Amino acid sequence: MKYPSVLSSIASRFHHRSTGDAGIRLFHLDHLRTQSRQRNEAVIRKLCANAYLGNSRSLCRVLGRYKMIVDTTDVGLSSHLLLDGYWEMWLTELLSNLVRPGMTVVDVGANLGYFTLLMADLVGPGGHVHAFEPNTDLARRMTQSLAINGFQNIATVHEQALADTETDVLLVVPTDEPKNGHLLPADHPVSADQMTESRLMRTRRLDSYAELLDADLIKIDADTSELAIWNGMSGILQSGRPLTIVLEFARMRYADPGGFINQIVADGFTLAEITLEAGVQPTTRAAILAAPPTEDVMLLLVR
Repeated sequence: MKYPSVLSSIASRFHHRSTGDAGIRLFHLDHLRTQSRQRNEAVIRKLCANAYLGNSRSLCRVLGRYKMIVDTTDVGLSSHLLLDGYWEMWLTELLSNLVRPGMTVVDVGANLGYFTLLMADLVGPGGHVHAFEPNTDLARRMTQSLAINGFQNIATVHEQALADTETDVLLVVPTDEPKNGHLLPADHPVSADQMTESRLMRTRRLDSYAELLDADLIKIDADTSELAIWNGMSGILQSGRPLTIVLEFARMRYADPGGFINQIVADGFTLAEITLEAGVQPTTRAAILAAPPTEDVMLLLVR
C-alpha cells in the first residue's frame, strides 16, 4: 500500500521498544496488569499527542505507545482517542490479560483498530490477529495504523461483513458515529439523512475462513449482528476446542434473547459479565435478561 510521505517517514522510524523515537518513554503493557487504572490512565493521557494530517485525518498516540490514524469528524471514538489516548480501559485491561503470544485472535467489528493494535502487539510474531470491519474508510485507516506500527505481518484486515449466510445487505453508517454502523436487509428503505451513509455489500460466514477454525479468542462488537455472526461460526464452535469469546449483548437486538443465551450455554460456554468497576463477575441467564433492553452487556464466554 502507498502512503503519503509523512506516513512513510513515520513507519520507517517507528520501533517497538520500551523507549520510542527521540528517547520518549513508552507506556509498558505490563502496567495494565500490575498498576492501578487511575495511574495508567494518567500516564497514557500525559503521553497523548496528535498531529493533523489533512482530509479529516489525524495521527495520534494511543495507549502511550501506538501511532494511530483517526477521523477528526468522528465524535464517538476518535475524539476520545485524541484527547485521552485510550478507549474502554476496563476492556483494554481484560484483553491484556487474555491475549498471549502465539494466539490466533479474531476482532469482529474492529472499527479503527484500537483493540486490533493492542492484540497484535500481544500475540507477537508467532500469532495473528484477523480484524473484520465492513466500513471501507475505517478498514483503510486501520490498515495504515497497523503498517505504521510494524504489525502488517501480524494482523490482517478483512473489509467484510459477517453473518450466518452469504447474502446482500445494506451497511448503514452514521457519519459522526461510525462505530454505530449496522447491517440492514438489502431492500430496507433508508432515509436521505445527510448524517448517514449506506452501501450494499455481501456477507460471509466466519467459519468459511479455514485459518480461523482454530481461533483462541474471538471479540464480537457488531451492533445488531451478534446472533447472525454466532450462527455463522458454528464450524468453529462445534470443534469443542477451548475458546474465549468477548461478546457485546443487548437483548433488544434479538427476537429471542433468552434463546440466544441458551444457545451460548449449549455450545459449552460459562457466563460472566465484564463490568466497569468490578471487572469480570460470574453471571446467569436471568441476570443478563434482567438488564434494561437497550443496555449493552459485555459478556466473557469461556469453555
